[in-house]
Amino acid sequence: MRKKLWMILLLAAVLLVPAGRAKADAPLLVSPAPGAVSDKPAWYPESTVGFQFYNDADAPRVVDTADIFTDEEEAVILKAIAEQSARGNADIVVVTDDNAYGMSHQEYADDFYDYNGYGFGPGRDGIVLFICMEPGNRGWWTSVTGRLVPATGDGPVRYTEAVANQLDDALYGDMVAGRYAEGVTDWVRNVGTWLTYGVPFAPIWYPTVEEQAGWVRERNADAPRISDTAGWFSKSEAKSLEEKAAALSERYGVDVIIHTGRSDCGMGKEAYAKAFYQYGGYGLFNDYSGVLLVMLSGETGGYALYTEGDVPSVLKDEDSVTRLLEMSENDAYKADSAAAGCESYLKLLDKALKSNKVPHSTGSWIMSGVFAALAGLLSGGVSRGSAAASMKTVRTAFDSNDYLVDGSFQVVNSYDKFIDVTTTRVYSPPSQNKSNGSGSSGSSDYSGGHVSSSGTSHAGSGRKF
Repeated sequence: MRKKLWMILLLAAVLLVPAGRAKADAPLLVSPAPGAVSDKPAWYPESTVGFQFYNDADAPRVVDTADIFTDEEEAVILKAIAEQSARGNADIVVVTDDNAYGMSHQEYADDFYDYNGYGFGPGRDGIVLFICMEPGNRGWWTSVTGRLVPATGDGPVRYTEAVANQLDDALYGDMVAGRYAEGVTDWVRNVGTWLTYGVPFAPIWYPTVEEQAGWVRERNADAPRISDTAGWFSKSEAKSLEEKAAALSERYGVDVIIHTGRSDCGMGKEAYAKAFYQYGGYGLFNDYSGVLLVMLSGETGGYALYTEGDVPSVLKDEDSVTRLLEMSENDAYKADSAAAGCESYLKLLDKALKSNKVPHSTGSWIMSGVFAALAGLLSGGVSRGSAAASMKTVRTAFDSNDYLVDGSFQVVNSYDKFIDVTTTRVYSPPSQNKSNGSGSSGSSDYSGGHVSSSGTSHAGSGRKF
C-alpha cells in the first residue's frame, strides 16, 4: 500500500514540474492556441531581431479584427482604398482591434505596418489607420512611412501637424457617433485627396502635385475677380462688386480680387491666399501687381489680404491692413451682409490706392479721446491724492461713467486691445445645411518623426473617443 502511494506521488511530481528552463523561456507562438495568453497579437513576428522587410501586394488592406464593419461596408472601404492608393501612389491600410496588447496606439500602428509587408516602393510609402476598440482605451492612430514623414521626407506631400488635425477633425464626429464605416470611407477619400494635391480637402482650382512640379506662371485676364466659392453673394451683389473692382483696377493699374472660401485647406490663410492668387493667374503687368482679399468661414476661417507687385506701402503695413479689415468687417456685421462689408472694403481700398492712407473709423477716434480723458483724470487723481488729507472727501467714483455728465457722451463702437494677442471675428452667413455630427475634438496628439521598434521612421497622429 505504502509503495503504491509513493508511485502516485512520483507520477504527480513528474506531471507538475516543467520540462526545463529552455522550454519555459521559449518565445511565444505567433498564433497562440485557443485560450492561450499572449502579450502580442497573432500577426506579430516571433522575433524582431534582424527582421527583413518585404512588400506583399496581396496582404489585406482592411483587417477588421474588432469586427466593426459588415462585409458590405468592408467591400466599400476596400474599393475606396484601391482607387485612392492608385491615385496617390501610396499604400493605404486600415486595421481594427479590440485589444492593444499593452502597446500604445502609435506602437500598434507602426508595428502592424512594418511587420506585414505594407508599403509602396523602396521607401515603403504609405499610411495606416489603427482603430482601437479596447474598453477604456478607445481611440485611433494614423501612422505614415516613407516619403510622407516630415522629418525624413522631402517631397510636397508630408504629414504635417496641420494636415493631421484636418484629417482627424473630419474623422472624429463619425467615430464618436459610431459611424465607423462611414468615417473610415471618408477618411480614405480625404487621404487620397491629400496624397494627390498635397493639402487636405483641396479646392477645385488647386493643381495636383504633378501639375505643381511643371507649373509655369501666367496671367489670366478671364479669371473672375469676384470668386464666391462660399456662396455669400447674390448674383446682383457679385455683379456690383465685380464692376467696382474692375473700376479700381482700371484707375490704379492694380488687379483687385475678392475670394470667399469655406476653409484654408490645411495651408493657413496666408499660404492659401498666395496659392489662390498665383495659381489663378491674377496680377497685372510683369510684376503681377494686385490686391487679393480672402474671406474664409469655419473654425479656421478669417480674413487675409495678399498683395504683390507695385502697390502702395500702406497695404503692406500690418497695422493699416488690420484697421482696413476691421472696419470692413464691422460694416458686414452691422448690415448682416458679407457684400456690404466688401463694398466698404472697396471704398477704403480706393482711398488707400489714391492717397496711401487708411482712414481711422469714427469709433476709434472717439475711443482714443475717451482713453486720453481717462488718463488725464487718473494723473489728476494722483496729484490730488497728496492733498487729500486736508480736503473734504468727495463722492466715490466706482467706474468711468461717474466722471461723465449725463447725455454728453455716447460710445458708438468699442474694442478690446490685448498686447501680443490677436482675436479675429469671422462673418459667416447662417448655414443652410445643419450637420448631426459631433464636430471636432480639438488638437490631435502628433509626432512629426520617430523611430519604431523595427528601426523605421514614422510620423503620425491620434485621438481618443
